[in-house]
Amino acid sequence: MKFLDSKVHGYIDYASAVLFLIMPSVFKMQTETVQSMVFYIFAVFTLFLALQTDYEPGLYKIFPFAAHLVVDFLSGLFLLVSPWIFNFSGTVFLPHLMAGILVMTTSLITVSEPQTI
Repeated sequence: MKFLDSKVHGYIDYASAVLFLIMPSVFKMQTETVQSMVFYIFAVFTLFLALQTDYEPGLYKIFPFAAHLVVDFLSGLFLLVSPWIFNFSGTVFLPHLMAGILVMTTSLITVSEPQTI
């Protein structure tokens, strides 16, 4: 069931970018490690995607919102499996797993058409 509208999804995107940026500190990861870099890259990517998306909080409105949701799902899946792809699951995997699940879930519960004003 899809109930999250595009405006709220956009605000979640911006908040997620900030959260991805601080996740390594919150979980006491060393900043120069792969597990931290995954979150830093996702922070920049999430902010870039949010700014480019054609929805209410988007600034440039270039990227279609339906495509944004597909990219969200796939990037969440990548985030979820990144500890095993980059071979750091023995050190830490839960923050990446949980963040990936949340990103994927958010994409699945969002209505794919932005509201018209």
